Amino acid sequence: MLRSLGIATVLSLTMCLGACSDPKETINLAQFDKQIRALNWFSAGSTNAVVEKVMPFDEAYLSRRHTLLENLDHTNLSLDNEHTYAYLQIQQRYPERYLIWPAQINVLESAVKHFSHEEIDAWLSLVKLKLKTGRESKILLSRIEKAQILSYLESTSYNSKAVRELARYLHNYNTRSGVGLSQHPNGKEWYQSKLNYYTGIVYAPHELADVLSQTTQKISEPIRFNWQANEELLSRPMALSLLGDKCKPVAGMNWRDLFINIRKTVSECGSLLNKEQLSIAATLAEVDIGVHMFAWSQQQAMHRLQSRLVIDEAQAYALLKNIVFFPATTLAYLPHFKHL
Repeated sequence: MLRSLGIATVLSLTMCLGACSDPKETINLAQFDKQIRALNWFSAGSTNAVVEKVMPFDEAYLSRRHTLLENLDHTNLSLDNEHTYAYLQIQQRYPERYLIWPAQINVLESAVKHFSHEEIDAWLSLVKLKLKTGRESKILLSRIEKAQILSYLESTSYNSKAVRELARYLHNYNTRSGVGLSQHPNGKEWYQSKLNYYTGIVYAPHELADVLSQTTQKISEPIRFNWQANEELLSRPMALSLLGDKCKPVAGMNWRDLFINIRKTVSECGSLLNKEQLSIAATLAEVDIGVHMFAWSQQQAMHRLQSRLVIDEAQAYALLKNIVFFPATTLAYLPHFKHL
């Protein structure tokens, strides 16, 4: 059964809790946007010239982000922005405080432009410490995330003891057995919050998986997919890459989505995709939920991608990395799959 999102409940609780605390200075959406971009300077979508002098997910970052979310004035927020706000509040509870290097971003390459060697090395040491602490809570990198971060460390021109120590630690680091979110503590709930956000409705996972399976079974033969697996495309959700330059992205509040409202953008522009492009999106969505909710193995996911799409193994692996880095984003196309 489909159920309306409980956005109002989440927001009313959040604002009620805020109202019970000391009065705070509120900021409007334009101020929030400027400051959240400065805080997330490392995001590929941040075009803000200002850089807030904090490194990703250290204590100063977490405190600053919490303050920004608490101080945002909701008076004139659109329903879509309220939806995103509720989602961002929920995401604060999940494992990024332990996995503080977002694997889809070469943080090191960006940091050397803005931070001292001492600040960068302190953060690299913190990455190592947080990985050790996360293991105690059974929060671990996947093999894909580990390999990606190692590639940054081993290709950088920035050479320091902290770089070498983190690389050495990662070489001996035992990852979790799978690549999806469901293996984390509360990982299924974490992924469910993403499904709710990108689809705009609450769908039972098995029901959604059935819908996607029925959709992809309509694809009579493998679809040609001319996609070059370069690093620039790997830092961008395929939900957006599929649109190309067909439409103007709708601005959003989430740094992980390059400050683009993916669901709103796809809602406005998804109809511009042809049948083949929608078939690609449906295939990616099916593999996405398989990997993140039902613990499909890397081999199983790549086999499904190569059975539906005309791609080689390197392209299949690149697409799987995109699915790992940007969970549930292609589910934003769900309403458009009815046209297949």
